[in-house]
Amino acid sequence: MKALYRVTYNNKGIYNELKKIVGKDVWLSLLSLKEFNWLPKPPTYSTENKSYFTKKGFERFKKETLPVIYKYLDKRNVKFETFDKVENIIYSDEYQVVETK
Repeated sequence: MKALYRVTYNNKGIYNELKKIVGKDVWLSLLSLKEFNWLPKPPTYSTENKSYFTKKGFERFKKETLPVIYKYLDKRNVKFETFDKVENIIYSDEYQVVETK
């Protein structure tokens, strides 16, 4: 498996944390932006799941989405990790892989 990239905020998934911090109205407006809506939505997603970017997804996220996220979240709490292997994959596309516990 090729390297996968996980982006967290305070050690939790960055999208879920962003959603909590900005509130429903801002979150929905962010989802309508081209900087966000390029990433396909998995058919299901629970708090037990973890998402990882493929190299293609990670590069696009850093270029398009992260600058917008930095307007709302403290850069010092954003962490990037690389993984060589994930298990229990329940969804994948060209940009991401989702695993369940």
